[in-house]
Amino acid sequence: MFSVRTTFGAITIIVADIIIGYLIYWIAFSHVSDIPEWLSSGGLYKQLALLVIAVIIVFSSALSRLYSFIEYIYPVDLLRRIIPSFFIAFTSIATLGYFTKGFSSINWRFLPPLMIIYVCLFVFRWYLFFVMPKNRTRILILGANEQTRKIVKESLRKRFRGYEIVGIATSLESQVNADIHGIQVLHLGEQLEETVREYSVDSIVVTQRDRRGKLPVHELLQCKVQNIHIQEGFTFYEKVERKIIVSEFLKPSWFVFEEGFFQISIHKSIKRMQGIIVSFFLLTILSPILILVAIAIKLESPGSVFFQQERVGRRNKVFKLLKFRSMRQDAETINGPTFAQKNDPRITRVGLLIRKIRIDEVPQFINIFKGDMDMVGPRPERPVFVDQLKELVPYYGLRHTVRPGLTGWAQVNYPYGDNFEDSREKLHYDLYYVKHFSWYLDLLIIFMTVREVLFGRGR
Repeated sequence: MFSVRTTFGAITIIVADIIIGYLIYWIAFSHVSDIPEWLSSGGLYKQLALLVIAVIIVFSSALSRLYSFIEYIYPVDLLRRIIPSFFIAFTSIATLGYFTKGFSSINWRFLPPLMIIYVCLFVFRWYLFFVMPKNRTRILILGANEQTRKIVKESLRKRFRGYEIVGIATSLESQVNADIHGIQVLHLGEQLEETVREYSVDSIVVTQRDRRGKLPVHELLQCKVQNIHIQEGFTFYEKVERKIIVSEFLKPSWFVFEEGFFQISIHKSIKRMQGIIVSFFLLTILSPILILVAIAIKLESPGSVFFQQERVGRRNKVFKLLKFRSMRQDAETINGPTFAQKNDPRITRVGLLIRKIRIDEVPQFINIFKGDMDMVGPRPERPVFVDQLKELVPYYGLRHTVRPGLTGWAQVNYPYGDNFEDSREKLHYDLYYVKHFSWYLDLLIIFMTVREVLFGRGR
């Protein structure tokens, strides 16, 4: 069976990409009359020009790390590399055409074939890495503990994944011969390199916590210089679960030395501009619906149409969050501040409806317009809860390094929460968002939010 883990396999994929690019453009321009001069001269020159386009696609793929096969955990990891590669290739081909004085005559006719090419590249890789088991990244886990159990359990649950757990090994005698979801724990000793060769390992994930004098550091180094990928357990688990687990073993040094947790200024500026434009536009076009909602709230129960509440924003700045009131006016007079709950008896009939379709959140576009919030970010909590959560949950304050959002990574991945344990779990997703702060992640969250609203998961 074909395997990309060999040198021949890797070269085959590159050659296949060149052939795909060449053939699709050859077919496309064989049926076009007004093509550029540099593609219409025929013969060897035309073939060379098409080959150059195909090579541009390969270089664009390399720049976008499409050939870093070991990083494919889920199909979405492939997609996030395909998209930038497409834009790099299109820009390069357009520039080439412009300087050869031929692109202006063909305009956007380069675009459809290029889109078809990248669809083919995506399907080709999806089949290779997520359907054919032999091409999955083969992982050896070093350590047998609760984190290992979670990683193995998740690997068994996911159908389309780009990795395969081929073994678990430990240098701790007390953990040898244990069974973790059907995988027996092996004694490592000093035979790590032999174990790696025996199981054809591509990557080693280190979950072992008791490392002082017990972790085979020299053997791990030898594996690394032989192109075996070495990963920290927390880092790999983050890739698998798309969240950062906060535990007693997660040290501040991990946050300091890990990639991420860096916010590019231009991204923040463009995100702020988008927030102003989108919030103004939506408030304008939705104003008739908002007026009807306000009337319905006023008719059902006395009190203000809007509900204002203090929330903690970026850099711990407190602001007034706006919502349509969905509860009785006296909702907190009896028990004081509490988390909202499912089937909360304080919710009115109109409130139940507007919560279901998320219309109660629309006034927060005013907060976005003012700069208190962004479209996407961790949901803001009340100061009284933030103070308690900072005491109970390590690293909780890191979520306040970005503006809070109308929707967030935790909201699209975790059910509606109503207690401190849920807040702890949501923090795992919020930290992932803060670490991977990007346009791509924002767009993914918006897409998932729209899907939830349309299919009515609601609260």
